[in-house]
Parts: sequence; C-alpha cells; structure tokens
Amino acid sequence: MRIRCVILLAASLLFFGCKHGEYFQIEGTLDNAEGEMLYLEQTSLMGNIVLDSVRVKSSGKFSFRQRRPEYPDIYQLRLDGQRFVFVVDSTEHIIVGLDADNMVVPQRLEGSEKTGRLAELRQSVLTNTLDEHRELQRSVVLSDPRSMVAYYALHQTRGGRYILNPYDDNDLPYFRSVATAFNTFMPQYYRSKALYKQVLAIINEEKAAANQQKLQQMIEEADNAFLDISLSDENDQTQSLSQLRGKLILLDFSAIEMQQSKGYIFELRELYNKYHSRGLEIYSVSVDRSKLLWQQSAENLPWTTVWCEPGVNDKVLLTYNVQALPTMFLIDKKGEIVGRYVDFGELKKKIESNL
Repeated sequence: MRIRCVILLAASLLFFGCKHGEYFQIEGTLDNAEGEMLYLEQTSLMGNIVLDSVRVKSSGKFSFRQRRPEYPDIYQLRLDGQRFVFVVDSTEHIIVGLDADNMVVPQRLEGSEKTGRLAELRQSVLTNTLDEHRELQRSVVLSDPRSMVAYYALHQTRGGRYILNPYDDNDLPYFRSVATAFNTFMPQYYRSKALYKQVLAIINEEKAAANQQKLQQMIEEADNAFLDISLSDENDQTQSLSQLRGKLILLDFSAIEMQQSKGYIFELRELYNKYHSRGLEIYSVSVDRSKLLWQQSAENLPWTTVWCEPGVNDKVLLTYNVQALPTMFLIDKKGEIVGRYVDFGELKKKIESNL
C-alpha cells in the first residue's frame, strides 16, 4: 500500500511539473496605475497580439499566466503609451516592479537575465548617441547571436529608422551572424525563416551588383563596345557575336540539359518570331556537356547557336561573369549592354523600348 502511494505521489508531481512547464507567468507591481488597464501582448512580424488584460489593483499588483511559446519570443506589458518588453525562452516565472511613468527599465527584475539585457538596450537608445548605442547593439549580438536579445537588437529603431542597416557593409555581418544562428538552431521558427531570407536576398543583390559592375568595367576597358565571342556553330563554322553589330542582340547563355529547357526555348522562339523582323537577333551560347545533344537541338533553331565546350571555352563564361543558367544580356544597336536578365518578364519590356 505504501509503495502504491509513493508511485501515485511521484506521478502527481510529474504531471503537475509538466503542466507548470507548459506555462510562463509574469507578475509584480505597477506603481501610479491604480484602476488602469494593463495589457499583455505577444509581438510578431505582423504586429502585436493582445493575449490578456487586467485592471491594476490599488496595491499595484498584477499577474499574467500564458502558455509558453514553442520558440523563444518577445512579449510586452502595455499601459497607454508605456511598454515593458520582456523575453520568454526557458523562463517560467518573471517578477517585476514597474512604474507607470517609465516602464522601460524595471525597478525590480527577477527570473530573466535576458530581459535585463533587453531593458539595457531600450534605455540606451533613449539616452546614448547613435554611435554609442550601435556599439552596444553589436556587442549584444556578438555575445550571443542565437538569443532573442540579439534578434531584438537588430531591429531597434530611432525616429522610425533602423539603427543597424543590413545594407551597410559594416552592419551586415551582424545580421548574418544572427540569421545563421537562428537558422541552425531553430530552422522552423518563422522569425528564423524571415531573417534568413532577408539576409540571403541582400547578399544575392550585392553579388549581382558586383557582377554587373565588374562586367561594365570589363566592357569599358575593351576595344569595342561589347566583349566579342567567337565559337563554332552546329556545322563547325565559326560565328562571332560582333557579326551582329548594329542589331539589337539577345546574348543568351543556356543549355539544352536544363530542366526547364523546353519552356525556355519556346520563350526564345516567341521573342524571335515577334521581333526578328524588327531587328532582333539572338546569339545563343550553349553550355552543354554533350555536343551531340546540343547539335541535334540546334539544327532546328533559326537563330545563331554556338557551343561553349565545358573545360575548353570556360573563358567565355568568365568574360561575361556567368554564374548561373540561364543568363541573358540585351545589347543595343550601339553595342552597349543595357541589361542582364534571368527571366523574360522585364526582358520583353526592354526589347520593346530598344527597337
């Protein structure tokens, strides 16, 4: 009988312990707010979500209890225009002492070291210079890039503008650090996905801009307006890009082996059929591993098609800094490159404006 009681007691403790672990609680006192409504909100990328509210007692005491989030998150207590922002991760119980006239930094805080760091960030942005605060933000990120405090630091604003700018080469490494940490440890978290996507897009934009600048510099240093290409067509006859000078040229780098090859060639045919009579020429550089496969396909194409043999003619790809297939360049009648494209949407508009 005694053994049975012990087992039941242990089971009860385990049950209540698990239930307790599913929730977090924040409680404390809020001075100078008797009778006012205090709101508990969860922050999100789309805005703040009201979870609960209480009317502050004459003693100033308040208490909220909510289910813990799946991933660490940022919450706030809101009273009119005042906010106290706190972090919930492994925390189950936070005790605070607040004043309604200034809820940025608590008079008392127990149970959440990260919330203390977050309060430091919020106070700093109000009292320090931008340079001083920026250094604090960076140190917070470097100390623990996988924490919600680091995430919060990246998104702080002053005057409606972000203080750390992911488009600034000095700030981007900090965004990359947090994005990488969140993606590594919490890949399914919506905040991780959004931040990682943002940083990846910026990196790709910078690469594209650098590639375009490099290409433009090479063109400006060349003897003619564009960098010439001379390769063999399907009949082993040399065809040079410069032979089409004076026409509007679509310089295409692609491959028959591409997964989307059929649809891509269909799009090229439509362009050629629609604009060739008005002066459009296509010079297609095929980067196929199989020469036979390319020849069989090229025989049925009405525009100039040449083969860039992998490992032999790689210099052609380097000349135009081609890093992905397909890549298209539009060269105007003066021989100047007017655009670089990976799809046909903007390309069609540019062809129309240059004919």
